Amino acid sequence: MRMTSQRKQILNLLKLAKRPLSAEMIYEQLPHDALNLSTVYRTLDLFFKEKMVAKSFMQQTTYYYLNEEKHHHYMICLGCQKMIEIACHLDDMEKDLADKHHFDIKYHDMTVYGYCQACQNK
Repeated sequence: MRMTSQRKQILNLLKLAKRPLSAEMIYEQLPHDALNLSTVYRTLDLFFKEKMVAKSFMQQTTYYYLNEEKHHHYMICLGCQKMIEIACHLDDMEKDLADKHHFDIKYHDMTVYGYCQACQNK
């Protein structure tokens, strides 16, 4: 994959992000004449196929984050939308499931929804 200046811009935004970003969130942070939203989506899809980013589906929106060596998931507060990173413990289960069902798993996603301590106290 060739790393164009547009791809570098998107990758840099993901590197600086403290939480997963949707394509729309990335697009809003780019200079207005840099590229269009469809280019952001295509680039994120390419990054995902190249395993540079991971994605999670949260409330009918896809969020992207750098695919670090330590795979993780998120808990999301239904009250304040706070995202809390949690370790993934599904990798061993994934292999067992794939073997048992003769299934070629490409990736998995898990998001846990509930209320953070602050929202519980309201």
